[in-house]
Amino acid sequence: MKTRYLLMVLALASCTSFAIARDVCHCKGYAGPGGPYYAGPGGPAYNGPGGPAYAGPGGPCSRSPGGDRYDGPGGSDYDGPGGPRYSGPGGPAYDGPGGPAYSGPGGPCYGGAGGACYSGPGGSGEDCPSVCR
Repeated sequence: MKTRYLLMVLALASCTSFAIARDVCHCKGYAGPGGPYYAGPGGPAYNGPGGPAYAGPGGPCSRSPGGDRYDGPGGSDYDGPGGPRYSGPGGPAYDGPGGPAYSGPGGPCYGGAGGACYSGPGGSGEDCPSVCR
């Protein structure tokens, strides 16, 4: 009986869309109350001390040297020339027309209704490319 109950719970969980933020340090999606990127106390993207998106010393979104989100030269969030988040012409995060991070209509980072990065009510941003900010 316990096995059958566990299987039913797992099946239900796999069919349900939970409001869990994917990358709370670079939110792309609805950030209002109840949304997957809500940053208020208790929210999945809470950015206060101890929260999953805390950017202070020792926090998961800290940009200090040695941290996972370091934004200086050589860091994963560096946006200068040659960096993984460089948005200038030819860069991996170029946001001009035709670029991988273009946010205009039809672009991969379009945040309007129907776009992969829609941030209004009901927008999850789940299909928004990681280069979009």
